[in-house]
Amino acid sequence: MTACKLGACLLAFSVAATSAAEARGCASSAEVSAIQISAVQQELTDAALACGPREVALFNRFQTVFGPELRKSDALMLRMFKRLKGVAAGNAAYDSYKTRAIAHAEQRRTKPGAHDNFCKTADVVFAAALAPDKPMLGDLVSGIEVKEASPVDACEIRVAVTLEGVKSGAEVVPTPRPALPGDPPAESGTQPAVRLLQ
Repeated sequence: MTACKLGACLLAFSVAATSAAEARGCASSAEVSAIQISAVQQELTDAALACGPREVALFNRFQTVFGPELRKSDALMLRMFKRLKGVAAGNAAYDSYKTRAIAHAEQRRTKPGAHDNFCKTADVVFAAALAPDKPMLGDLVSGIEVKEASPVDACEIRVAVTLEGVKSGAEVVPTPRPALPGDPPAESGTQPAVRLLQ
């Protein structure tokens, strides 16, 4: 039988699309998630280093609770850099990204007046991460604004939606409703009032 089942076809299409993105030098959606996870982890690391003993304890708990997911995500990100840049350059790009991400987190925290907000934001993230109903790490970071620039291209398809150039046509004039019993008499030479029907 030459026809393939819908599920198998969709799986084949998904694998082909991912392979095509990877062949073009693009990050897959899982790799983009790994980059986001790393950026959030670097922000939380800086919070643990600078916000106080409470954040140190929360960070240590975060690392313990999410340890397997963090290691898996980190390994995926390292493989991505090696795939895109080669082994030596990939290792260097991986190290550079992580160093740059924590340095930028520190810069955001040390701006005048930013320290308290930075620490409060970290506390909110810790609270969400360490809630009794533990979220998946990828789901957690997808809801957090990541301020670190992505080190790779996700090659997303972007569609520009705009109404520029759209015209409504010639003047649109509403048709007055016909006069109904009980309406005041219309003055000569004027049209009856237009009412919206509800």
